[in-house]
Amino acid sequence: MSIKQLTLMPIQAARTHFLLLSVTAVLYLCWLRRDDNYLTAENGTGYFLGIIGGSLMLALLLYPLSKRIKLLTRWIPVRYWFGIHMAFGILGPAMVVLHANFQLGSINSSIALFSMLLVAGSGLIGRYIYTHIHHGLYGARITLRELKTETDSNHTGLLALYTDHDSGSRRGEVLKKLMNEMEQKALQPYCGLITTLTQVIQLAINAQKSKRQVIKLLDEGLENNSDKPLPDSKEVLDSVNRYTLALRRAAAFKLYERLFSLWHILHLPLFIMMIITAVIHIFAVHMY
Repeated sequence: MSIKQLTLMPIQAARTHFLLLSVTAVLYLCWLRRDDNYLTAENGTGYFLGIIGGSLMLALLLYPLSKRIKLLTRWIPVRYWFGIHMAFGILGPAMVVLHANFQLGSINSSIALFSMLLVAGSGLIGRYIYTHIHHGLYGARITLRELKTETDSNHTGLLALYTDHDSGSRRGEVLKKLMNEMEQKALQPYCGLITTLTQVIQLAINAQKSKRQVIKLLDEGLENNSDKPLPDSKEVLDSVNRYTLALRRAAAFKLYERLFSLWHILHLPLFIMMIITAVIHIFAVHMY
């Protein structure tokens, strides 16, 4: 990943999360006016927001069904069903919150609201994890082999930058040994959630230290060889940044992959609980 790509990441993130940011802004403005009684859950706009929001939450089932029912994918490809799923997962809870006017009602309505918020929060967590094991929200799934190839490429580029200007030096062997040690820690197989999480944290903490060691070895070798033109310092820094970033991504990938698997196991029961509490809430409201 280049520095230019890193610079564009905030812009791309804002574009990707435009709907979420917009809905958050609307909710904030409505929260400021919540005491004006523009919306009530019992009738009018507030009532219809509840119906629409609940329907959108129920429509979230279309995405998992689209992966099992070919008829749905004939109309809309799976990746677009996923986009619809993400949009409904934001709009549905927002409408239900507006329906409730940011207030708790009866016991059954409060339980239904908290169940929905739990599912919505779980969805946001899943969305965050998903983007770390895929190329963005709608891209293909990342593989560990792909990340290792990226690491190897940056390893070769960084080592070539050094050896081109200080070939045959003992520092070259020290640099190579340091990089191999870093890669061994980052690319070791998955060995349990807690252990892998500890490894990722340790790698993140040691990243700056290792980065300083690599830069120091590069600087010593490049400055001691005055016969050849020195590369631009920004080029050296960019190369080191790409290398350490590739290592951190490879180390974290195994953790995110496992977390996504665990999230899948938890998310479905939460969704079912939300549906049950919503049905009870609707039944209680219209019967009593």
